[in-house]
Amino acid sequence: MHIFCKYFARHAIDSMVESESALLLKYKQKRKESFARKKKWLLTEILKKRTIVKSQNFFKTIPFYPPDIYLSHFRMSRETFAELKSALEPFWITSRGEYSMDQALHITLWKLSNSRVTYRELSDKFDVSKGTAHKIFLKTINAICQLKHEICWPSISQQQTIMERFQASRPNAFPFVVGCLDGTHFKINTPKKDAISYYDRKGNYSIIMQGICDSTFRFLDVFIGYPGSCHDANVWKNSPIYKGITCGEIQLAKDAIILADSAYPLSKYLIAPYRDNGHLLREEKQFNYYLSSTRVFIEQAFGILRGKFKILNHIDIQNMEEVSKVVLACVILHNLIMRNNFNDSEINYPLENFEIFNENDAEMHENINDTNEGIIKRNNLKMLFVS
Repeated sequence: MHIFCKYFARHAIDSMVESESALLLKYKQKRKESFARKKKWLLTEILKKRTIVKSQNFFKTIPFYPPDIYLSHFRMSRETFAELKSALEPFWITSRGEYSMDQALHITLWKLSNSRVTYRELSDKFDVSKGTAHKIFLKTINAICQLKHEICWPSISQQQTIMERFQASRPNAFPFVVGCLDGTHFKINTPKKDAISYYDRKGNYSIIMQGICDSTFRFLDVFIGYPGSCHDANVWKNSPIYKGITCGEIQLAKDAIILADSAYPLSKYLIAPYRDNGHLLREEKQFNYYLSSTRVFIEQAFGILRGKFKILNHIDIQNMEEVSKVVLACVILHNLIMRNNFNDSEINYPLENFEIFNENDAEMHENINDTNEGIIKRNNLKMLFVS
């Protein structure tokens, strides 16, 4: 009897252990299945594509725009757009499932032409995702930057033609002019690195573009990316065009000169006005007037560039390299537009506004090292205007 009770007790204990093990195993199995169901549900929710109502038909309506409406939206005629598209084809690769070059160009031109357009707005307008809009914009900007040949320094024979056009541009035009030089600032976001260098004298963060233009407002040379705190004279002396002319790699036609404002140093090929110390002679004032009346072409070129591409009013991009590429792309497009539609630029600026601007805004806080050759050249040119 004692043995039977002992056996029964041990059997009961074993049964209880097995029962508890089975319950624990069953509980673990249920918990595992529950976790798997929750994981599956979560993945389904993450991968589920939301249906967001967007302007699905906007891109399809573009071909039906009248020419003037198309020009106002995309800053170029359809003929210029077709030429741009053809020029980009060697540099454009459309992968399977990607958007066409036609749509990519219209998305990019829309962002360039309007002030501070967000990728969310592009996404809604062109029925693409925000990430896709960003990717398309950068890809198209990089492709446009491949057309750098649209900005090129003219040959000797071309320089002669440019000088003749400057001479014919207005009564009493300044002689021997092959280009007009100046710098302009483009506002940017606060840089993450070395922000103080980009803080300009007007209290904005900016980068500088130095440009030289001809009498048709096309840029012959640009130098982009120097921080906004730099003086125009320092930007000039570090630019490839200055180094090329100085070392003889870039040739100038006989007697050819570049006009600049008083922020730049005089040389035999770079002529600036007499700095007004309050004691200028009548002939010096007259010289300054004729120089400024021709040099204003560069101010007008900057005005047309900014007027067409409103993104340049504030470039809302953090990466400095991408900022410079956006500016370069705008200049390339500007030259292409001005070459094809010079009469349709739609912009005429009062001459006197730019003369007042330059007189009051010239950067005079640094010493400008004029060369003796430049002083002699300017004095000789002055005699041409003595009446």
